[in-house]
Amino acid sequence: MGFFFCTVVFMYAGRKLGWIVSKPLYLAPVVCIILFGIFWGATIAGSIGGLIYWQEPGVILRWIMGYALGAYVAIPNFGLLNEASVPDEAIVRHVLLKVVPLATYIVCSVALAFLMAT
Repeated sequence: MGFFFCTVVFMYAGRKLGWIVSKPLYLAPVVCIILFGIFWGATIAGSIGGLIYWQEPGVILRWIMGYALGAYVAIPNFGLLNEASVPDEAIVRHVLLKVVPLATYIVCSVALAFLMAT
């Protein structure tokens, strides 16, 4: 029960913070977006991994409310803008804000899962 509550709070706070931080990144250089994406994905993976290690939820709760919810939060601009409304000059930044953090999250989550299993 505690794990579920913690992940719901984490999801709400992570979504709001992701939207706030990603808005100015549409005007930032691509390097800043890549560095932010790596930081954001690794932070989310570490947070979810730590929460799973601390609470030790069951398998289903771990995968749905842990890893899947972490993937949702790892995309900071998810739902921020309508895809069709993104200008052509900002589409590269928009895609980078989706792909880099999610890829980093997946790599870090797999690495953390292996480290915690040993």
